[in-house]
Amino acid sequence: MLVWGAAGAQDQEANGFVLAVEGKGFAATGSENPFWMYSNQYGRLDAETNVLGLVQASYANQFNEQNRLEVGGGLLANDGLYDGVKIDELYATYTWGIVEASAGMKHRKEKLRGISSVGGDIIWSNNARALPGVYIQMLKPLKIFTWFEAKATFGHYFLEEDRYVTNAQVHHKSLELALVFSKNDRLSGSMKHYVQYGGSSPQYGQQPDSFSDYIRVFFGSSGGETASGGDQINSLGNGLGSYELAYDMTRENYNLRLYHQNLFEDASGIELNNFPDGVWGVYLEPKKVSWLDAVDLEYVQTVSQSGRPTPGIFGKEGDRYFYNFTYRSGWTYNKRVIGLPFILPGSFDQENLNDRSYVLHLGATGSIGKLLYRGKISYVTNLGTYNFPYESREHALYSYGALGYATSFGTFTGYAGLDWSDRTQNTLGVGLGYRYQFKE
Repeated sequence: MLVWGAAGAQDQEANGFVLAVEGKGFAATGSENPFWMYSNQYGRLDAETNVLGLVQASYANQFNEQNRLEVGGGLLANDGLYDGVKIDELYATYTWGIVEASAGMKHRKEKLRGISSVGGDIIWSNNARALPGVYIQMLKPLKIFTWFEAKATFGHYFLEEDRYVTNAQVHHKSLELALVFSKNDRLSGSMKHYVQYGGSSPQYGQQPDSFSDYIRVFFGSSGGETASGGDQINSLGNGLGSYELAYDMTRENYNLRLYHQNLFEDASGIELNNFPDGVWGVYLEPKKVSWLDAVDLEYVQTVSQSGRPTPGIFGKEGDRYFYNFTYRSGWTYNKRVIGLPFILPGSFDQENLNDRSYVLHLGATGSIGKLLYRGKISYVTNLGTYNFPYESREHALYSYGALGYATSFGTFTGYAGLDWSDRTQNTLGVGLGYRYQFKE
């Protein structure tokens, strides 16, 4: 079966030296590229990118069955809104049994074959560049009993200086528990938690970031006397996260995953007062359809936000996803939303432009002979925000397709996207790409 190339530094299973060179060029009829030509692309492309060049290299050594070390990196050059040459990745990863630890800047692995509207993770969709930091994950769940498994991750990241609160940090942890009914049926529930904290605010000054403050952040406790008034009442920093409930079925003719991921910004979301906000999905991998590897159908909504906020009163309503009054650059990195890409952030210290949407999304990928294909289509209704709603709802259709042809001297890919909107200009975009990978 033919598959698309690795989305991170390199194929994580390869040992030895790997070098990859990639180039892409785009053109569009409007002032911006079609939505899916730049969204969930690891922050390598933006709405105005015309040309991209990427060089990646890695070296991996498998010491024995349990231990493996990989170091890698990449340089990215592009034009557009955020043009110039920049580090795409620079990392070291050590694997010991089922535990993997990475340090540096490393993209997370692509989930659900890249056809999900939220990249398989509503909070971290790979819409932005890799954050520098440390990430530790369990590659496989730990069996507590034959019918019960557990899996966890831990991370700590550093945000950039060019944002409203400079040099803030991000704490992360997650825990997944699963009931294993049989080797073919698994029901899992997980919670992912992130907290922006520390840094220097132009309004509130230096934010608490001592070790004792980190302990408060880890357990979601309220801030001490050096914290702002709001953080002394609530939890320290800007906390956000997601619950996920998923059922995985393995059958002779298919693999099927049913899933729901919500998102929360405060106690109201944790208590599910914003239900049914989040993504609801069905992901299918047929085993006996030669031309189809996977198909994904999703419904996404972010319109509840625990209810309309009461003017002049600070309460649990109006969650304003991915925005925080203290950390006003929100859940972004290098001006790109880290999570689901349908949320449009404001500039620097401004509220979101749009964070209330309904989305129906379909994605598919597969191969026909030597041709690889991937397609996405999303019907979106945008409402703006509770504080600044659109005068009339925006109805839009985002469509995208990629067709690749693998040869012994590289992979050639053609791209096409068409966006229609009753609020902004329609745009047609096309592109060409080439990638060559060398292994030794």
